[in-house]
Amino acid sequence: MSEGSGSGFPRIGPLYIKMTTPRTDGGVNLPGARDIFGSLSISSQFKVSLHLSNNPNVTDDNIDTHLFNAGLTRDSGRNAEFDFFCSEATIPGATFDFSEESGSRQGVIERFPTRRIYPEFTITLYVDNKYDIVRLFEEWMNYINPVYLDTGVYATTTIGQGDAKATENFFRLRYPNTYRRIISVTKFERNFKESPGTSGGELGNVPSITYRMIDAFPTNITGIPVSYEGSTITKTTITFNYSRYVYEYNPGTL
Repeated sequence: MSEGSGSGFPRIGPLYIKMTTPRTDGGVNLPGARDIFGSLSISSQFKVSLHLSNNPNVTDDNIDTHLFNAGLTRDSGRNAEFDFFCSEATIPGATFDFSEESGSRQGVIERFPTRRIYPEFTITLYVDNKYDIVRLFEEWMNYINPVYLDTGVYATTTIGQGDAKATENFFRLRYPNTYRRIISVTKFERNFKESPGTSGGELGNVPSITYRMIDAFPTNITGIPVSYEGSTITKTTITFNYSRYVYEYNPGTL
């Protein structure tokens, strides 16, 4: 229907699609349902990257050195495994905070964005039987707000901060740039590579998208329930704060 004959403007377009093969409607090529819904994204194809260093040559007083001294990032292979313990993640969203102008122009209430707000994001991880994944985030938070002894900050060891039991021990926060890191969440599909089990190559065959959380650090480790009623895989959920995120789109080659 043409404009002015009851169709309204802007034009809505076809209200249905052909279920199998594409069709032509008014000179416009309309794909079929199989073309549209046959390429939906699957939620179980993702990877979280913590980007925690295991470089023994790093001597600066930062979270990299702390985790290395705690024995958590000494092994490069073990360090890479931390990423794959993630069982669930939430790709972050964003919202605007608004200011409101009421009735100054013809009685219309107008709203204007004033700042962009980035909510916290969470990841849920499987707990390994060596408890390294728990210790990883415990030590990250311990580094942010370490316990000080009479003789100075407690010595980092592979067995935690067991020396800090005296009532006169106290906490002191560190500078933010020493513990903030980038965390990445990459969303891809099953066919992201022709041979995903082989070494080499990058995500390039099909589209993928990576969200980079800038200046991220853990703010909460949820309690881990334990029970004698029916054994299940132990999990823990970590909440992160961050300054902002950016996304990187890989359009692929298909």
